[in-house]
Amino acid sequence: MEPKKILIIGLTERIGGVETFIYNTTRFSDKSKYRYEYLIHGTEAPIYEEELTNFYGENPFHYVGHFKKKTISTFIQLAKFYAKNKNHFDYIHLQTGAASELSYVFPFSSIYKIPLISHSHNGNGYSPFLNMLFKGLLNLCTSKRLSCSDEATKWLFGKKYIGRTRIINNGIDIDRFTFNQEKRSIIRNQYNISDEDFVIGHIGRFSEQKNHKKILSIFNKVKQSNPNAKLLLVGTGELQDEIKGRLPKSLGDSVIFAGKQEETEAYYSAFDVFLMPSLYEGLPIVGIEAQSMGLPCFFSDTIDSQISLTDNAFIVDLDASDDYWAEKILSTKINKDRMQYPKEINRKSFSIQKTIKDLEEIYEV
Repeated sequence: MEPKKILIIGLTERIGGVETFIYNTTRFSDKSKYRYEYLIHGTEAPIYEEELTNFYGENPFHYVGHFKKKTISTFIQLAKFYAKNKNHFDYIHLQTGAASELSYVFPFSSIYKIPLISHSHNGNGYSPFLNMLFKGLLNLCTSKRLSCSDEATKWLFGKKYIGRTRIINNGIDIDRFTFNQEKRSIIRNQYNISDEDFVIGHIGRFSEQKNHKKILSIFNKVKQSNPNAKLLLVGTGELQDEIKGRLPKSLGDSVIFAGKQEETEAYYSAFDVFLMPSLYEGLPIVGIEAQSMGLPCFFSDTIDSQISLTDNAFIVDLDASDDYWAEKILSTKINKDRMQYPKEINRKSFSIQKTIKDLEEIYEV
């Protein structure tokens, strides 16, 4: 029996939550039942290109232009692509936080009667105007609505679709994201971090959404109360140089820019707390990973409250003062038994295996 073929739209050149979700759900999928292919817009190679090619043993990518740069030629490329593959795909699975991404699907999914699954991964952001402009058309074209949270449902589809949209948890590889003392020691030694140092960690791209300015200002207050505090930032992005330029001299070597890292689980092990004062999110995968690693996690209240999966998750008003954030962080008791939390994440149905099972139910109907 031939595997069902599913066209994925949402993979980009950046490492982000959507990209991680797509990669995880591919590599844990049953290749005998489902084959994913990926529509890439733009000229840059997507993240995980090598890994996904190796997974299938052949190139699963299809490239078209970018609407923002070459609107007409991109539309022509899409028309040719869908005409050529009109009988090839069982589903189109659009994974995004922006309704305007429908432009890479419409009107072709309707013309060739390829069922469209629209999957919301963000609770806000992008262009509110464009989102509003495309939202009605997206709902009209969509056969099945999926979302990572109620807030993400509201953003992409509208408030009336809360309760009518299937929630697909952003499941993680729990075995991978389990605290490891050896990896903790390796990373801390690599960056000359002593056992006495108190490490605040963050994993995310340097973008406006992730609010690194707030991270720096909160850490500055923590440092004033705890001279042994260090900030370890993992990731790259368009605002990285700007953030480095804003770094006060007084913080000196206390802020570490680790750049892009593949083995993020080792960094979670090295952290003592996880800080995420994002301007907006859906249900961030890094927040789930951090909780699985047994870290006290401090999230802004702009992140969907469903992120709170363990007793280690703390929601703080984004507009609260830096002093307040720092006080919350410094007053939180560090639980030394970090090994108990993966079981809790699994119990809350946030394992990648449960996510795969839920997706298979969607694809089989």
